[in-house]
Amino acid sequence: MLKWLSAAVLAAYWGGAAMAAEPATSSAAALGTWGGDRLQLTVEAHGARLAMDCASGSIGVPLVLDAHGSFTASGKFETHQPGPQPADESGGAATRYSGNVKGEQMTLTIHASGAAAPQHYTLRKGVQIKLVRCL
Repeated sequence: MLKWLSAAVLAAYWGGAAMAAEPATSSAAALGTWGGDRLQLTVEAHGARLAMDCASGSIGVPLVLDAHGSFTASGKFETHQPGPQPADESGGAATRYSGNVKGEQMTLTIHASGAAAPQHYTLRKGVQIKLVRCL
């Protein structure tokens, strides 16, 4: 029993150490401001937030890129209407964000729960856009 437990502890330690090292190196390429297609995405070490003319979203975990520059993360996405927003709104639908980073370009797909189809965007790093809020 002790021999098995020691092997399990070592495996967890080495696996955890590898996982801890992964986000620091692979997520750095995604950090910063990305803009285009009426969408502004700000990626920080702890997660990301996006703003659109009539929508917003958030990702509460770091965007971790795999060896091919791809990522998948869960978050929220909420559409907005003109005028004041009701205070009792849910805060957004559960959403899966996926994408790929190649140099200064990111492709982003938003799979919002209940949406008819996913939304696809192409963003450029360092680009700031001017949003025209819902009118």
